[in-house]
Amino acid sequence: MAQNDWIEVLKIFNKKSLNYINDFLSSNEKFCPSNNYKNIFDENHNAFSSKQLNKLKPGNWIPLYKKEDLSNYFIENNLMPIRCGQGEFFFFRGDIFFDLNKVSFLEISLKNLIKIDTFIPLTLKDFHKNENAYLNKALAIGIINDFIDSEHVTVFQKQLNYRRLLYGQFGKIKTNFDLEFKTTFGKRYINKNFQFEIDLVLENEDEIIIFEAKQGLKSRKTFALLQLYYPLIYLTKITNNKKKIRTIFIDIISSDIDNEVYKLVEFKFEGLQFDNYTIIKACKYY
Repeated sequence: MAQNDWIEVLKIFNKKSLNYINDFLSSNEKFCPSNNYKNIFDENHNAFSSKQLNKLKPGNWIPLYKKEDLSNYFIENNLMPIRCGQGEFFFFRGDIFFDLNKVSFLEISLKNLIKIDTFIPLTLKDFHKNENAYLNKALAIGIINDFIDSEHVTVFQKQLNYRRLLYGQFGKIKTNFDLEFKTTFGKRYINKNFQFEIDLVLENEDEIIIFEAKQGLKSRKTFALLQLYYPLIYLTKITNNKKKIRTIFIDIISSDIDNEVYKLVEFKFEGLQFDNYTIIKACKYY
């Protein structure tokens, strides 16, 4: 469990320097390492690494997906590890998790949606489903089109067709360039050779839409905003701002095979700043 790993990480830091973390938390700094708080394992490197800490299997503990992945010490002190390279991270004083319980969802019955075709693929109906299958089903039964287009087309246009969506670049990504991690307090860099995953990207003529999905037997309480932010800054970089990019989280509740619920929340990161976002809309399809 990642929570136990981060308890061990804190012990490693305290063994190296008992006051290092506490001094950082007592300062006005937002990032560590920084000019004032050099990397105590390697002063010449802009991030901590699993190699420096002599802690194996970084893929099991550096990526964070929900608040429960962190130990109480980090949560209580708002000390958040930001994955920024192969087995690398820096600390950011802020919150990287979004509380889904704070969202007020507009409820929409699936019976009121217009399917994009007269059938639903059999492989999405009667076989084992993973997040990818649920996302494709959400597209097939009209959830995604309704959510992204409902404010842009008239009722008459909906009856004819939604705007056409095509698949964009998604899946496992490995960068060969640095990315900027921007905040209202300044910026840091995500080092090249950084690996992450995008669940789904769809495009219409005017927009690129990024989807991050989580599926389970009950509603999620939190999720890591980084899972939307990494794809956003990557696609912004490679497309050079040629299209508007939207970011949408989907919570899929599938306790009953015939009674799935899809909860969609759209976020907008102002100026590509991680800690400066607004909720554009939120809908629950049942």
